[in-house]
Amino acid sequence: MNVKVRITRKLLSDVRADLLRPHPYASERVGFLYGRLGKAGVDSRLVLITNYVPLVDCRYIDDPRSGARIDSQAIRDAMQGVLDRGEGGFHVHMHHWPGRPMLSRMDTEEIPPVVAGLRRVGLAHAHGIVLLHAEECAAWVWLPGSDEAVEAMSVSVIGFPIKVFGGRDRE
Repeated sequence: MNVKVRITRKLLSDVRADLLRPHPYASERVGFLYGRLGKAGVDSRLVLITNYVPLVDCRYIDDPRSGARIDSQAIRDAMQGVLDRGEGGFHVHMHHWPGRPMLSRMDTEEIPPVVAGLRRVGLAHAHGIVLLHAEECAAWVWLPGSDEAVEAMSVSVIGFPIKVFGGRDRE
């Protein structure tokens, strides 16, 4: 199954600006994107990102071993966001090293359980992870009924100029 993600340039700019704000002790910021799932062809799905909710400072846990650790209330709030909006939830954060955005070992161990919580309250929606850096964007999506994430084939930024970040087929 091919999955594509679309986000407006304005929303992406707002997300990046928020994720770049300094925090008293976390070296990374976290937020949650919300989006709707649609079909983009016979074997293709499209996630349209519609909204962003930043994490407030008090929801971070002071853990020097982690770039950003969030508390259980932050996860419950994101789950409530899925219920309130009727849309899928996507954990989003930013890495500051160059090159293609890749999840760290800690990301691959700790973010999927957060996404599992979102999936439990929004069974009919796509959920996942969006990872940014200054120049690029990547996404991993769990489709309804699937236990495995699919790396998005592309993340398209809608607005002038249109920008398309490639996914798993890019080398």
